Amino acid sequence: MTVIALVGKGGVGKSTIASQIVRRLSKIDTVLAVDADPNSNLCDKLGIEVKGSIGELRDEIIADPAKVPEGLSKQQYVSERVERAISETDSVDLLVMGRPEGEGCYCFINTALKESFVRLIPGYGYTVVDNEAGMEHMSRKVLPHADVFIFVSDPTVTGIKTAERLSDLADDVGIVMDRKILIVNNVSSKLSDKLNRAAKESGFSEVMTFPYEEYISESAMESEELDVPEDTGFGKALTELLKVII
Repeated sequence: MTVIALVGKGGVGKSTIASQIVRRLSKIDTVLAVDADPNSNLCDKLGIEVKGSIGELRDEIIADPAKVPEGLSKQQYVSERVERAISETDSVDLLVMGRPEGEGCYCFINTALKESFVRLIPGYGYTVVDNEAGMEHMSRKVLPHADVFIFVSDPTVTGIKTAERLSDLADDVGIVMDRKILIVNNVSSKLSDKLNRAAKESGFSEVMTFPYEEYISESAMESEELDVPEDTGFGKALTELLKVII
């Protein structure tokens, strides 16, 4: 049972990398893919239709606590609804967290969700969590610690500094990370001396680069679903990543 979490600012290719990790791992064992980024399109890249989101569930219960049927505790109701919200395939199950829109305290619901994940995650060989930059669900302890936390940056000094700040934020809010990896994505050539310096000074003990991949750009013109071949530059970089983390 391995939990892999990814985080990065918008547009760095985080969801692309997350989706391809899910696809590769699903060839080895069952995977729970958690889309915890409201702006993400993980479902589209995986080609999985979404049933609903946890954000919608939280809003429903806050707006109308009477929705919980008699004879069921709130914990039981939340657990059942979470399981019903999972979109299932043969080797990948997708759960979309979403963002709560209503007002009110979500502490109880978040606690119930945490209990649901404690029960769910051991049933999967791998869990891959595609986070928003703010890492809301991780920082609220709704999702468990990460065995591997991957911070994704674009090939700029600013991007690497942003990844460093996100890593510091994760430490500040008490997220337990057994291992941290920085991926500099969409690299069109060797990293410049300045980028290499920034990566070395970022505090990450492990730094990897993923090349710009023309296949991904061309595929996006045809379909939102994405399955990058293993013999591409990106595919080979992904293979090296998986050798490191599993």
